[in-house]
Amino acid sequence: MTFLASGFTWFNLIPGYDALEANVSHQLGDSFIDGEPVHSITHLTLTLFATAVVMVLVALTRRSWAAAETRGVPEGRFSVANLLETIVDTVLGLGEQVLGSRKQAERFLPLVGTLAIFIFFQNALALLPGFVPPTDNLNTTIGPAIAVFIATHYFGIKENGLHYLAHFLGPKIGGVPWLAPLFLLLETISHLARPISLALRLFGNMYGDHAVLGIFLGLAALPLLYPIPIMLLGTVVVVVQTLVFCLLTLVYIALAIEHSEEAH
Repeated sequence: MTFLASGFTWFNLIPGYDALEANVSHQLGDSFIDGEPVHSITHLTLTLFATAVVMVLVALTRRSWAAAETRGVPEGRFSVANLLETIVDTVLGLGEQVLGSRKQAERFLPLVGTLAIFIFFQNALALLPGFVPPTDNLNTTIGPAIAVFIATHYFGIKENGLHYLAHFLGPKIGGVPWLAPLFLLLETISHLARPISLALRLFGNMYGDHAVLGIFLGLAALPLLYPIPIMLLGTVVVVVQTLVFCLLTLVYIALAIEHSEEAH
């Protein structure tokens, strides 16, 4: 089981995979994040794998819904449909609490719900022997973080027009006009820090969780039993980090679309 604690994945057992990975990595050149040569595309492979799994689960859920309409009675046991419905209901509940209404929560469900499912299933690969979570790589987590950054400002401008940009200059009521350049600098730094914070938080927690599990897998005399408490803790990390990412996304959206005169 020591090999499971390393960078090994089941994809490495596929004939020709290692050579293909080395060739593609070489073609990619240097990493955008740290400028170092790319040595592995495992995170890309596993991201595609997790996405394919989600697509299959969604197809099974649609079939389950169609069968439920035919039967007239939903399934009474745990199923793939119940899992996805639980994720969606949780996101809707968070959205309703943060945004203040069910209607607004439903409005942003396609974005936040997609993020929740995307991140949850990638995180969950950390719990499966022979896999590593793509989210323990900063190149993976920066993608959804940038998407959230772009989306929040898009929704802010769509909701409030160009007046949305005025909140970068500080509060309008009781404000001091000559402090506008300072507010502009502070707000710009604050907003640019958001995607960095989102990406680093998810990456750091998933990297740490996977590293701890790998250490226990390598040291345990009974590797199949000893790391179970760590894996249970890892399950909590997987869920919590998904919720934190979605919660912060909703908070950023709420701040962007608010109509408060004081905030603009």
